[in-house]
Amino acid sequence: MMIPMENLPNLDLLQSLLTNYMFDIDGAVAVAICDRDGFIIASESKEKGGKDSDSVMGAISAFLDIYIDRIKSEFQTQSNFFNITSMQDKKFAYCSMGPRSILTTIADPTTSDVELRIYSEYIAGKIELVLEGYDKVSTDIPEIIRVLSKRREGKLPKGQFTSKLILTGDFKVGKSSLIRRFIENLFSDSYISTIGVEISKKTVIMDEDTEVNFVLWDIGGQISSMAPYRHRFYEGASAAFIVIDRTRPNNLESVKTWYKDIKESVPRNIPVVIVGNKSDLQEELVVSEEEIKVVAKELGFHYILTSALTGENVNEAFLYIAYRFIEKM
Repeated sequence: MMIPMENLPNLDLLQSLLTNYMFDIDGAVAVAICDRDGFIIASESKEKGGKDSDSVMGAISAFLDIYIDRIKSEFQTQSNFFNITSMQDKKFAYCSMGPRSILTTIADPTTSDVELRIYSEYIAGKIELVLEGYDKVSTDIPEIIRVLSKRREGKLPKGQFTSKLILTGDFKVGKSSLIRRFIENLFSDSYISTIGVEISKKTVIMDEDTEVNFVLWDIGGQISSMAPYRHRFYEGASAAFIVIDRTRPNNLESVKTWYKDIKESVPRNIPVVIVGNKSDLQEELVVSEEEIKVVAKELGFHYILTSALTGENVNEAFLYIAYRFIEKM
């Protein structure tokens, strides 16, 4: 059943998200966004028009009719969930990353469960932002998501693992705001410069038997004055973010300086991600994605564009590090 479109926020954005999702996953046959009562908000199918398209969307509707009560009963108190059900010659995946929507996907049985999960959680998170009313949500799929989706199949190692992640970058790039968004799902527009280092913790549940306990070291951005002490903050790091402010001219040039600073205290190779923050301020951006991509490729890093204000891509940045860390276990 379809709900009235005139009350929907930015249907074009939702359709663009679904189109990119379908394009990236070869095995995806159709995908739909529905509300928590099973009413379809938007949909996309690789069968454009005709009986085949109608039958595919009919299959999604039938699946929702069958499973919506089960979803409500099993996940009624949860905003975030993911599940895959195999039926005959198809996989049905349903995923939610917030209270407003459920993303349902029909895929070929050969489609990787890992790929379905990574993409579903990413797209479902973007859908929630659109439904919250944000109209500047990027519909592009970050390279980090593609990398995560291609990780090997199989169970993750069981246990609780601890990872020290350091966040570096100049002052006022938003390191503390990124951490607060990740830990509390909150944003503060007041600014207090981090003096030296601030340490936070958060546990990420990767699987029913696998947890990563992040110890987050927010390194002060005063690169010159704190240099004599900073090496002690870096020691033992298993990964690093180098955060830049995309609204600040020439801020990208600081990446190499911070990386050199890290390498002097962490001689082994660790995953490093360039985090292009404040990406929601589209009219103020002076550092393009292409420029970030060039530097990331030169240094052998991945990069991701984030907004601590809206939360866009924040969880995905930390999730990438969690997977990279756990795969070494």
